[in-house]
Amino acid sequence: MKYRESNKDKKLRAWFTADNAHALLRHIRLASGVLRGLNSLDIPFEYPITAIAGKNGAGKSTILALACCAFHASADGYKLPKRKNPYYTFSDFFIQHGSEVSPGGLAIRYDIAYNNWKPTPYIPNGIGIASQVRKKVKGGKWNDYDARVPRTVVFLGIERIVPHSERSQSRSYSRAFKDTPLKGWETKVMNAVGYVLGKTYDDFRYLEHSKYSLPIVKCGSTVYSGFNMGAGENALFEIFSTIYAAGSGSLLVLDEIELGLHAEAQRKFVDKLKDVCLEMHTQVICTTHSKEIFDCLPNDARFYVETIGGKTRVSQGISSEFAFTKLRIC
Repeated sequence: MKYRESNKDKKLRAWFTADNAHALLRHIRLASGVLRGLNSLDIPFEYPITAIAGKNGAGKSTILALACCAFHASADGYKLPKRKNPYYTFSDFFIQHGSEVSPGGLAIRYDIAYNNWKPTPYIPNGIGIASQVRKKVKGGKWNDYDARVPRTVVFLGIERIVPHSERSQSRSYSRAFKDTPLKGWETKVMNAVGYVLGKTYDDFRYLEHSKYSLPIVKCGSTVYSGFNMGAGENALFEIFSTIYAAGSGSLLVLDEIELGLHAEAQRKFVDKLKDVCLEMHTQVICTTHSKEIFDCLPNDARFYVETIGGKTRVSQGISSEFAFTKLRIC
Protein backbone atom coordinates (compact mmCIF):
# COMPACT_ATOMS: atom_id res chain seq x y z
CA MET A 1 0.00 0.00 0.00
CA LYS A 2 1.35 3.40 -0.98
CA TYR A 3 2.44 5.62 1.90
CA ARG A 4 0.22 8.65 2.47
CA GLU A 5 2.16 11.67 3.70
CA SER A 6 0.82 13.43 6.77
CA ASN A 7 0.96 17.18 7.41
CA LYS A 8 3.97 16.46 9.61
CA ASP A 9 5.73 14.73 6.70
CA LYS A 10 4.95 17.66 4.42
CA LYS A 11 6.39 20.13 6.92
CA LEU A 12 9.53 18.03 7.28
CA ARG A 13 9.96 17.76 3.53
CA ALA A 14 9.36 21.49 2.98
CA TRP A 15 12.00 22.37 5.57
CA PHE A 16 14.52 19.83 4.30
CA THR A 17 14.14 20.87 0.66
CA ALA A 18 14.56 24.60 1.31
CA ASP A 19 17.22 24.60 4.04
CA ASN A 20 20.78 25.64 3.14
CA ALA A 21 21.71 26.86 6.61
CA HIS A 22 22.40 23.48 8.25
CA ALA A 23 24.64 21.80 5.64
CA LEU A 24 22.18 18.99 4.96
CA LEU A 25 23.60 15.93 3.24
CA ARG A 26 21.69 15.53 -0.02
CA HIS A 27 23.57 12.82 -1.93
CA ILE A 28 26.41 10.29 -1.58
CA ARG A 29 28.05 8.69 -4.61
CA LEU A 30 30.87 6.17 -4.78
CA ALA A 31 32.53 7.71 -7.80
CA SER A 32 35.27 5.09 -8.06
CA GLY A 33 36.74 2.14 -6.23
CA VAL A 34 35.44 -0.69 -4.03
CA LEU A 35 34.97 -0.32 -0.29
CA ARG A 36 34.12 -3.37 1.84
CA GLY A 37 32.42 -5.01 -1.11
CA LEU A 38 30.42 -1.87 -1.86
CA ASN A 39 31.26 -1.32 -5.51
CA SER A 40 28.50 1.07 -6.50
CA LEU A 41 26.57 3.68 -4.57
CA ASP A 42 24.25 6.49 -5.60
CA ILE A 43 21.93 7.46 -2.77
CA PRO A 44 19.98 10.74 -2.62
CA PHE A 45 18.51 12.15 0.59
CA GLU A 46 15.17 13.84 -0.04
CA TYR A 47 13.61 13.60 3.43
CA PRO A 48 15.26 14.30 6.81
CA ILE A 49 14.96 10.71 8.06
CA THR A 50 16.40 7.99 5.83
CA ALA A 51 16.19 4.24 6.55
CA ILE A 52 18.40 1.67 4.81
CA ALA A 53 17.53 -2.03 4.85
CA GLY A 54 19.24 -5.09 3.40
CA LYS A 55 20.70 -8.45 4.28
CA ASN A 56 23.81 -8.80 6.42
CA GLY A 57 26.93 -7.89 4.47
CA ALA A 58 25.06 -5.88 1.85
CA GLY A 59 26.87 -2.64 2.74
CA LYS A 60 24.45 -0.84 5.07
CA SER A 61 27.04 -0.08 7.75
CA THR A 62 29.49 1.10 5.11
CA ILE A 63 26.95 3.67 3.93
CA LEU A 64 26.55 4.91 7.51
CA ALA A 65 30.32 5.27 7.81
CA LEU A 66 30.49 7.26 4.58
CA ALA A 67 27.77 9.59 5.86
CA CYS A 68 29.66 10.19 9.11
CA CYS A 69 32.78 11.18 7.19
CA ALA A 70 31.06 13.83 5.06
CA PHE A 71 31.64 16.70 7.52
CA HIS A 72 34.18 18.27 9.84
CA ALA A 73 33.82 20.16 13.12
CA SER A 74 35.83 22.62 15.16
CA ALA A 75 37.92 21.41 18.08
CA ASP A 76 35.37 22.76 20.56
CA GLY A 77 32.37 21.23 18.77
CA TYR A 78 30.00 18.72 20.37
CA LYS A 79 31.28 15.19 20.75
CA LEU A 80 30.16 12.10 22.58
CA PRO A 81 31.85 11.97 25.99
CA LYS A 82 33.98 8.93 25.15
CA ARG A 83 35.30 10.33 21.86
CA LYS A 84 38.61 12.13 21.45
CA ASN A 85 37.57 14.21 18.43
CA PRO A 86 34.29 15.99 17.60
CA TYR A 87 34.43 14.67 14.04
CA TYR A 88 34.86 11.32 12.28
CA THR A 89 37.51 10.10 9.88
CA PHE A 90 37.55 6.96 7.78
CA SER A 91 39.94 5.35 10.26
CA ASP A 92 37.13 5.42 12.85
CA PHE A 93 35.22 2.87 10.77
CA PHE A 94 37.60 1.17 8.35
CA ILE A 95 40.03 -0.62 10.63
CA GLN A 96 42.31 -3.28 9.21
CA HIS A 97 44.48 -6.10 10.40
CA GLY A 98 48.06 -6.13 9.16
CA SER A 99 47.26 -8.97 6.75
CA GLU A 100 44.48 -7.00 5.04
CA VAL A 101 45.11 -4.84 1.99
CA SER A 102 44.17 -1.19 2.32
CA PRO A 103 41.71 -0.06 -0.37
CA GLY A 104 42.77 2.50 -2.92
CA GLY A 105 41.52 4.32 -5.98
CA LEU A 106 38.55 5.56 -3.99
CA ALA A 107 36.53 8.71 -4.58
CA ILE A 108 33.44 9.57 -2.55
CA ARG A 109 31.30 12.48 -3.75
CA TYR A 110 29.08 14.32 -1.28
CA ASP A 111 26.36 16.76 -2.35
CA ILE A 112 25.60 19.23 0.44
CA ALA A 113 23.03 22.03 0.72
CA TYR A 114 25.11 24.84 2.17
CA ASN A 115 25.04 28.61 2.41
CA ASN A 116 28.78 29.29 2.49
CA TRP A 117 30.27 27.80 -0.67
CA LYS A 118 32.96 29.67 -2.56
CA PRO A 119 30.98 31.45 -5.32
CA THR A 120 31.16 29.83 -8.75
CA PRO A 121 29.21 30.28 -12.00
CA TYR A 122 27.10 27.34 -10.86
CA ILE A 123 26.33 28.90 -7.44
CA PRO A 124 27.16 32.60 -7.87
CA ASN A 125 26.02 33.64 -4.40
CA GLY A 126 27.60 30.63 -2.67
CA ILE A 127 24.22 29.30 -1.52
CA GLY A 128 22.81 25.99 -2.76
CA ILE A 129 23.79 22.39 -3.41
CA ALA A 130 27.38 21.73 -4.41
CA SER A 131 29.83 18.84 -4.07
CA GLN A 132 32.95 17.84 -2.21
CA VAL A 133 35.00 14.76 -3.02
CA ARG A 134 37.08 12.69 -0.63
CA LYS A 135 39.78 10.61 -2.33
CA LYS A 136 42.24 7.90 -1.37
CA VAL A 137 44.94 6.56 -3.65
CA LYS A 138 46.40 3.11 -3.14
CA GLY A 139 48.74 3.18 -0.15
CA GLY A 140 47.82 6.78 0.60
CA LYS A 141 45.59 8.67 2.99
CA TRP A 142 42.20 10.31 2.61
CA ASN A 143 42.48 13.91 1.43
CA ASP A 144 41.77 17.24 3.09
CA TYR A 145 39.71 16.36 6.14
CA ASP A 146 39.83 19.92 7.42
CA ALA A 147 38.40 21.21 4.12
CA ARG A 148 35.13 19.43 4.78
CA VAL A 149 31.96 21.46 5.33
CA PRO A 150 31.50 22.12 9.08
CA ARG A 151 28.69 20.26 10.78
CA THR A 152 28.11 18.27 13.97
CA VAL A 153 27.86 14.54 13.31
CA VAL A 154 27.08 11.88 15.92
CA PHE A 155 27.19 8.13 15.39
CA LEU A 156 25.32 5.82 17.76
CA GLY A 157 26.07 2.15 17.27
CA ILE A 158 24.50 -0.95 18.73
CA GLU A 159 26.40 -0.61 22.02
CA ARG A 160 23.71 1.87 23.11
CA ILE A 161 21.41 -1.04 24.03
CA VAL A 162 23.94 -2.79 26.27
CA PRO A 163 22.43 -2.55 29.79
CA HIS A 164 24.44 -0.51 32.29
CA SER A 165 24.51 -3.60 34.47
CA GLU A 166 26.60 -5.26 31.75
CA ARG A 167 28.89 -2.29 31.02
CA SER A 168 32.13 -2.74 32.92
CA GLN A 169 32.70 1.00 33.37
CA SER A 170 29.18 1.56 34.72
CA ARG A 171 29.56 -1.31 37.17
CA SER A 172 32.96 -0.04 38.27
CA TYR A 173 31.65 3.47 38.91
CA SER A 174 28.19 2.50 40.19
CA ARG A 175 28.73 4.38 43.48
CA ALA A 176 30.68 7.25 41.94
CA PHE A 177 28.02 8.74 39.64
CA LYS A 178 26.95 12.16 40.91
CA ASP A 179 24.47 14.90 40.05
CA THR A 180 25.62 17.56 37.59
CA PRO A 181 23.99 20.83 36.51
CA LEU A 182 20.93 20.31 34.31
CA LYS A 183 21.40 20.91 30.58
CA GLY A 184 17.96 22.42 29.98
CA TRP A 185 16.54 19.76 27.67
CA GLU A 186 15.79 17.06 30.24
CA THR A 187 12.03 17.67 30.28
CA LYS A 188 11.82 17.41 26.49
CA VAL A 189 13.73 14.13 26.54
CA MET A 190 11.64 12.78 29.41
CA ASN A 191 8.40 13.58 27.61
CA ALA A 192 9.63 12.11 24.31
CA VAL A 193 10.63 8.80 25.91
CA GLY A 194 7.41 8.73 27.93
CA TYR A 195 5.37 9.15 24.75
CA VAL A 196 7.17 6.27 23.02
CA LEU A 197 6.92 3.86 25.95
CA GLY A 198 3.53 4.98 27.26
CA LYS A 199 4.97 5.95 30.63
CA THR A 200 4.70 9.04 32.81
CA TYR A 201 8.03 10.23 34.14
CA ASP A 202 8.12 12.84 36.88
CA ASP A 203 11.85 13.51 36.61
CA PHE A 204 14.85 12.59 34.46
CA ARG A 205 18.49 13.55 34.52
CA TYR A 206 21.94 12.11 33.90
CA LEU A 207 24.38 11.34 36.68
CA GLU A 208 28.01 11.60 35.62
CA HIS A 209 31.47 10.41 36.56
CA SER A 210 34.52 11.25 34.48
CA LYS A 211 33.43 10.70 30.85
CA TYR A 212 30.64 8.26 31.73
CA SER A 213 26.98 8.96 32.40
CA LEU A 214 24.01 7.12 33.90
CA PRO A 215 20.33 8.01 33.38
CA ILE A 216 18.07 8.17 36.41
CA VAL A 217 14.30 8.71 36.42
CA LYS A 218 11.40 9.08 38.81
CA CYS A 219 7.96 7.56 38.14
CA GLY A 220 5.58 8.38 40.94
CA SER A 221 7.32 7.34 44.13
CA THR A 222 9.76 5.03 42.32
CA VAL A 223 13.28 6.14 41.42
CA TYR A 224 15.46 3.93 39.24
CA SER A 225 18.63 4.30 37.19
CA GLY A 226 19.95 2.85 33.97
CA PHE A 227 21.02 -0.22 35.94
CA ASN A 228 17.36 -1.19 36.16
CA MET A 229 16.09 0.05 32.79
CA GLY A 230 15.32 -2.13 29.82
CA ALA A 231 17.59 -1.92 26.79
CA GLY A 232 15.06 0.04 24.74
CA GLU A 233 14.43 2.56 27.51
CA ASN A 234 18.15 3.19 27.94
CA ALA A 235 18.55 3.57 24.18
CA LEU A 236 15.70 6.07 23.86
CA PHE A 237 17.09 8.29 26.58
CA GLU A 238 20.49 8.23 24.87
CA ILE A 239 19.11 8.97 21.40
CA PHE A 240 16.87 11.89 22.35
CA SER A 241 19.44 13.32 24.77
CA THR A 242 22.08 13.19 22.05
CA ILE A 243 19.89 15.05 19.56
CA TYR A 244 19.28 17.91 21.97
CA ALA A 245 22.86 17.98 23.27
CA ALA A 246 24.32 18.04 19.74
CA GLY A 247 22.35 21.15 18.93
CA SER A 248 20.51 22.50 15.93
CA GLY A 249 21.29 21.09 12.50
CA SER A 250 23.26 18.00 13.53
CA LEU A 251 23.47 14.75 11.58
CA LEU A 252 22.57 11.69 13.67
CA VAL A 253 23.69 8.35 12.24
CA LEU A 254 22.07 5.30 13.87
CA ASP A 255 22.86 1.63 13.40
CA GLU A 256 19.74 -0.58 13.64
CA ILE A 257 17.40 2.14 14.84
CA GLU A 258 14.74 -0.24 16.19
CA LEU A 259 16.96 -2.16 18.63
CA GLY A 260 15.33 -2.87 21.97
CA LEU A 261 11.87 -1.63 20.92
CA HIS A 262 8.71 -3.63 20.28
CA ALA A 263 6.59 -2.92 17.20
CA GLU A 264 4.26 -0.32 18.72
CA ALA A 265 7.15 1.51 20.37
CA GLN A 266 8.98 1.58 17.03
CA ARG A 267 6.05 3.31 15.36
CA LYS A 268 5.72 5.85 18.17
CA PHE A 269 9.48 6.38 18.18
CA VAL A 270 9.52 7.38 14.52
CA ASP A 271 6.53 9.65 15.07
CA LYS A 272 8.26 11.45 17.95
CA LEU A 273 11.57 11.49 16.07
CA LYS A 274 9.85 13.42 13.28
CA ASP A 275 8.71 16.04 15.82
CA VAL A 276 12.20 16.41 17.25
CA CYS A 277 13.85 16.56 13.82
CA LEU A 278 11.48 19.36 12.84
CA GLU A 279 12.23 21.22 16.08
CA MET A 280 16.01 20.76 15.98
CA HIS A 281 16.59 20.66 12.20
CA THR A 282 18.25 17.29 12.70
CA GLN A 283 18.94 14.89 9.83
CA VAL A 284 18.86 11.17 10.62
CA ILE A 285 20.34 8.34 8.55
CA CYS A 286 19.84 4.84 9.91
CA THR A 287 19.85 1.16 9.11
CA THR A 288 16.98 -1.14 10.00
CA HIS A 289 15.71 -4.70 9.86
CA SER A 290 12.20 -3.61 10.81
CA LYS A 291 9.16 -3.43 8.57
CA GLU A 292 7.52 -1.11 11.11
CA ILE A 293 10.27 1.47 10.62
CA PHE A 294 9.85 1.34 6.84
CA ASP A 295 6.08 1.62 7.18
CA CYS A 296 6.45 4.90 9.11
CA LEU A 297 8.51 6.67 6.43
CA PRO A 298 7.70 8.03 2.96
CA ASN A 299 8.64 5.83 0.04
CA ASP A 300 11.58 7.98 -1.06
CA ALA A 301 13.07 7.79 2.44
CA ARG A 302 13.40 3.99 2.17
CA PHE A 303 16.38 2.26 0.55
CA TYR A 304 17.16 -1.40 0.02
CA VAL A 305 20.77 -2.49 -0.52
CA GLU A 306 21.67 -5.81 -2.12
CA THR A 307 24.33 -7.49 -4.20
CA ILE A 308 23.23 -8.92 -7.55
CA GLY A 309 25.72 -10.57 -9.86
CA GLY A 310 28.59 -9.19 -7.83
CA LYS A 311 27.30 -5.63 -8.17
CA THR A 312 25.83 -3.42 -5.45
CA ARG A 313 22.29 -2.28 -6.13
CA VAL A 314 20.56 0.42 -4.07
CA SER A 315 16.80 0.68 -4.66
CA GLN A 316 14.89 3.77 -3.54
CA GLY A 317 11.16 3.85 -2.86
CA ILE A 318 10.85 0.12 -2.34
CA SER A 319 7.67 -0.98 -0.57
CA SER A 320 7.87 -2.43 2.92
CA GLU A 321 6.25 -5.67 1.77
CA PHE A 322 8.70 -6.19 -1.08
CA ALA A 323 11.77 -5.24 0.97
CA PHE A 324 11.02 -7.54 3.87
CA THR A 325 9.92 -10.38 1.65
CA LYS A 326 13.40 -10.16 0.10
CA LEU A 327 14.93 -10.27 3.57
CA ARG A 328 13.10 -13.50 4.33
CA ILE A 329 14.27 -15.20 1.16
CA CYS A 330 17.44 -17.21 1.66
